[in-house]
Amino acid sequence: MRKLTRGLAAFCLTAALVSGQASFAWAEEAYGPGFKNGVSISQDGSQTGNKDQAGTLGGITTKEAETALASAGVDIGKEAEGGGEDGVVDEADRAAQEALKANFPRLQTTVMIGDSNWSQPFVNDAWITNNGEGFHGLSTFLTNIVGNVLYRTYTSSTGWSPWAMNGQQTTNYANDINIEAVQMRFSGYVNNQFDIYYTAQLEDGTTMDWAKNGTTTGTMGTGHYITGLRMAFYTKNAAFPYSTSKPLVAAGVDGMQQIDGALRCFNGDGTPFTGWAWSGNERYYFQDTYPVTGWQYIDGYKYYFDGSGRMLPDLEPVIGAKGPFLISINKEMNCMTIFAKDGNNGFIIPVKSFLTSTGPDTPLGTFQTPEKYRWRDMNHGIFTQYATRIWKGFLIHSILYSSPNKMTLDPTTYNYLSIAQSAGCVRLLSGDAKWVYDHCALGTTVTIYESPVSGPYERPAIEQIIPDTQTWDPTDPNV
Repeated sequence: MRKLTRGLAAFCLTAALVSGQASFAWAEEAYGPGFKNGVSISQDGSQTGNKDQAGTLGGITTKEAETALASAGVDIGKEAEGGGEDGVVDEADRAAQEALKANFPRLQTTVMIGDSNWSQPFVNDAWITNNGEGFHGLSTFLTNIVGNVLYRTYTSSTGWSPWAMNGQQTTNYANDINIEAVQMRFSGYVNNQFDIYYTAQLEDGTTMDWAKNGTTTGTMGTGHYITGLRMAFYTKNAAFPYSTSKPLVAAGVDGMQQIDGALRCFNGDGTPFTGWAWSGNERYYFQDTYPVTGWQYIDGYKYYFDGSGRMLPDLEPVIGAKGPFLISINKEMNCMTIFAKDGNNGFIIPVKSFLTSTGPDTPLGTFQTPEKYRWRDMNHGIFTQYATRIWKGFLIHSILYSSPNKMTLDPTTYNYLSIAQSAGCVRLLSGDAKWVYDHCALGTTVTIYESPVSGPYERPAIEQIIPDTQTWDPTDPNV
């Protein structure tokens, strides 16, 4: 028997920290187009059995699986004990593989059925159904990988719902209003690793082709509605072996289109479009099908759009970083927005946003910053840098270090920012904490509140994780 305990415990702990959610067992045959059953690792490290066309084992590469198995004490470079001619691993190694498989990235979804009841959870690409009836709400969360899953729903009577993310509920419609179309997308590290695909089935039995990364599946302007939904994710930019040509049945062309070399946006029901639209995670605003550019007042904020119509989520290159600024912290969504002043209109220009970790004790209210510290001993040898005091013992500061030395980072506080809770302070990546430390003068107003809406910008996400042996923050400009 190999020594699996420590390696598997570490792997499963990592998965649990990444998920930030309660775990459910894998559904039977729950692997989607990017998650195939029956895959084993042969003695040369290649996959045998059902190999998906993305060349991944349950969403991670064979090499990554080798590394993870090796860390658990499984030697796949040699024929395993009792493995036979093809090098199939022994029972201890099978247990290691099963533990890894159970912690592969996955999507878990529930839907509103009736006026107030939520369905059982559906995992990965299992068809989500309700005995042929429609859905009235949607909730999806992502586990075992860093990043966000975002989703929204459409009905002809209400239009598109606001985007929900990471287990939030979309608009819950009355029992006589059925969801007709869905959009989904990833952001952060998971988006850099995977494309998300999804398809729908209508009440008349029509099954859509697959939509991808924020495009629309379902129907618009036809009187039909969705009774089945299926989703999966696939290695980034890998060839997808299923049809994507007709993911939507609609009265007209839906979404952004290039017409005579110009960007336009239309409703799938055939009407002109006005409002926010997304191309992947790029955000635009359209008025009567045309994108706006330059400075625009929308929804009480002042945004800036480049010449193509793309909204800029970081305005420091446009307006600089002289201040004064207002710091707005959404405790519920773990998101900080820096606002600049628009003359007599007040602080309504969102300059940039940062991902945070807060905690149950993080105070709500409005404060003015009284002190700053280059390094701060937080609690018996736990240090942070670029610290700005908010009020009493609560600070805005970097992720955690074991000494006042930039090369002593605890890497888990980087990878799990926004997932791991703080003791009440507002934790930032070191580079973001330094930005606040450098540019927000003493006396800067800090407002801390709670809302399910991140703010004027969507919540940022960790774009690339760091290995657990890395002891420096890649965002720190002093490294």
